[in-house]
Amino acid sequence: MHARTRTRTDRRRVPMALLAVLAAALLAAAVLAACGGDRPAAPVGEPSITGMVASAAPADGSNVVSSFRIDQGSGDYDKASVTVTDDTGWYRRSGDGFASIDRPTATALMGKIVEVQFTGAVAESYPVQATAGWVIVGDDLTR
Repeated sequence: MHARTRTRTDRRRVPMALLAVLAAALLAAAVLAACGGDRPAAPVGEPSITGMVASAAPADGSNVVSSFRIDQGSGDYDKASVTVTDDTGWYRRSGDGFASIDRPTATALMGKIVEVQFTGAVAESYPVQATAGWVIVGDDLTR
């Protein structure tokens, strides 16, 4: 009878231990997802503006782009002053999909056709001022 009690107790402990391990694994996955994880393989949603980069500024102490301006765009806006951050996703069309790319230099972005989706607040000045959630870089017009 004593062995029977121990078996019932062991049966209860195993599922509780298993639940604890599963809960810890789910918590770890949630923390990794919240901390940024990998960017999506492709941009999601429609662009806020599409147009040629008329000017681009490098980040302080670096040559990667920190902001750019579109003067003759289409979409929700015709002009935009766009800020980019470390969270901005950068893409290039590749076949039927997209390829993730590194943030370009300000010089390399000049004259390129870009599609941009804004994230966060949009300052309704003219031109609008916004932060890019993602940017799809296309060809330039000077080829």
